[in-house]
Amino acid sequence: MGRSPNTGSQRADQVANLTAQVEALKARLEKLETPALRNGNGTGHDRRPQSRRNLLKLAGAAAAGAAGSIVLGAIPAAANDGDSITLGSETNAGQTPTAVIPASGTAPSPLFEAVGQLVTPPTTVGPTVSTTPPLAQSIPLIGAIGPGGKLPPIGNPPVNDFPGYAPIQGVGGEATIATSTGPVFVSEGVNGFGFTAVGIGVAGDSDVGYGVVGSSGGIDLATGGAGRILQTSLLDDLLTSPPSGPPSYGPNDFEQVRDGNGLLYVSLTGGTWVPVQFGGLNQYRLTGSNGTTWMDMDATNLKLTITPTFDCVALLTANADMWTSAAGLNQDLGISFNGAIAGWKESGGFAGTFSPNALFLQTMVQMTHGTTYTIKIQWKTNKAAGASQSIWAGAGPINGAFSPTRLTAQLFVNP
Repeated sequence: MGRSPNTGSQRADQVANLTAQVEALKARLEKLETPALRNGNGTGHDRRPQSRRNLLKLAGAAAAGAAGSIVLGAIPAAANDGDSITLGSETNAGQTPTAVIPASGTAPSPLFEAVGQLVTPPTTVGPTVSTTPPLAQSIPLIGAIGPGGKLPPIGNPPVNDFPGYAPIQGVGGEATIATSTGPVFVSEGVNGFGFTAVGIGVAGDSDVGYGVVGSSGGIDLATGGAGRILQTSLLDDLLTSPPSGPPSYGPNDFEQVRDGNGLLYVSLTGGTWVPVQFGGLNQYRLTGSNGTTWMDMDATNLKLTITPTFDCVALLTANADMWTSAAGLNQDLGISFNGAIAGWKESGGFAGTFSPNALFLQTMVQMTHGTTYTIKIQWKTNKAAGASQSIWAGAGPINGAFSPTRLTAQLFVNP
């Protein structure tokens, strides 16, 4: 039978591999024939010298494998408590923790590394210098670099290094995966997976710091599945008037949170909270309006308090589905700006009842930096109503929710 061109090189690789196993067995023989030493707490194992004949049987099997292409099988019970770990074995059984600790005065980084195929060196880095003890630290303690990968350039000037300061760090390799839509390039540093509706793929926790941080020259945070993001409300002791906001603590710049009503607050530079008004999903009713006095529609949820950090023009918008249950009454909707009506519109309904009409109102106002402004939706009837006559905002309900009434403000910096 003809011989394939690669047979010779494959046989040479097998011989080299099995020769290495023979050398490892010789080293093990020398160790086992050395009198066993007990550890410091007196619980060392009694390692009695084993017969050279037994070990030479294993060495003979390895040599026979080199001659006849026989693969040497795993050694049963390769490592138990107190033994050395044997690579390539599924029988490394431990009942107590295994500690790997840097030798005194050293800081190998990483202390333990796993490196895939064709990784570009370097794969180790210098110790991290700290101004608090220990002054030289092994960061990371465990480092992994995927196949085809390399340490990224970090800092200025850039130096190939692990990306952070965690004790366990992974650097993605480079692979091109065949998919139904064509080849896809992949490189992932860390993966996690959790089962069921309460499973968590990756979890991050902190006492008062950051649970999870993502940083990139592109997208810092992405939703790659259903596209959903869940944000729970602040605890009551972090709100000024629980369950309502604003938050009672000073924010970071550009932070966002929700109060107990689900109202979203964002922060501007300088530690100012601004509500992102989602409006009310309630149905509002005004009874017995005198046709002259403007009344707050919802002094809690349809109110904005803004202190701009720059001179600007504000575009104020209000919208609602307006209607009357008493024939002959129209509905007036206005935007109050620091107690004065900045703009208003009148909705129809004079000749009909229970017929919502979508009303949309916009107006523009000037704002000065450092000045606080209060903006509210107010309303009234177009003429005096009877004591029991009402106008309404909000159509529906559909699936238990009324059409939303909203108040928004967009700030534009003065040129």
